[in-house]
Amino acid sequence: MASRKEQKERLRAERIAKEETERQEAARRRRLQIGAAAAAVLIIAAVVVVIAVAGGGGGGGESSSSAITYHQDSVPASAQLALLDTAPPWQPNYKQLPQRVQAMGLPGFNETTFHIHAWLHIYDDGKAVTVPANIGIIAASGFLSPLHTHDTTGIIHMEADQEYDFTLGQFMNVWGVEFSDNQLGSLKSKGDQTLQVYLNGQLVKDPVNVVMHEHDNIVIGYGKPGSFPKEPKLDWPPGL
Repeated sequence: MASRKEQKERLRAERIAKEETERQEAARRRRLQIGAAAAAVLIIAAVVVVIAVAGGGGGGGESSSSAITYHQDSVPASAQLALLDTAPPWQPNYKQLPQRVQAMGLPGFNETTFHIHAWLHIYDDGKAVTVPANIGIIAASGFLSPLHTHDTTGIIHMEADQEYDFTLGQFMNVWGVEFSDNQLGSLKSKGDQTLQVYLNGQLVKDPVNVVMHEHDNIVIGYGKPGSFPKEPKLDWPPGL
């Protein structure tokens, strides 16, 4: 029979072994909890990345809707009066200009309340087409559209008595030149000769209704793809 001392030693060894087993089990549970937490963090991070990529949209080609804004039906049929469907170049067309401006519902002219500028470039088979001076300005009668030009640089002035989303189609209608998704004057898309419009280097899907913002770089190009620059370099005059 084991002595009392031997029994005490045996019980002590069993207690130590039990405590060591419990310690190891507790350590294993902590490692599992830490691993689960780390995995959860990785899953959350992956979800965030996926959402960010999906929300960012693909670049290049046609811009996303967040990059280009449109003002639907900015040029109603009732405003498309006496428009030129001839070959370029085009001089300012003043025939029924006041009626066109009124039918589009444009705000009144004011050079201090709202005054911004965009730059328009037009190309026909790679050759630049002049945007003439005094589009929207009838000097003889003193009529001044809130959309107009002062010179032949291609700079469009938007000066109104309220903030307003002026569109490229409205400007072309003030100019008095036929303009649509596939036509500019007599230039119509056919075969490999197409009409394309770019805003700050991005292809526009609805050029008539695209809104022009401060210092936008706008290109209307007719001809074979690649025959004209999509985003010409700009050198804005001081003060504009």
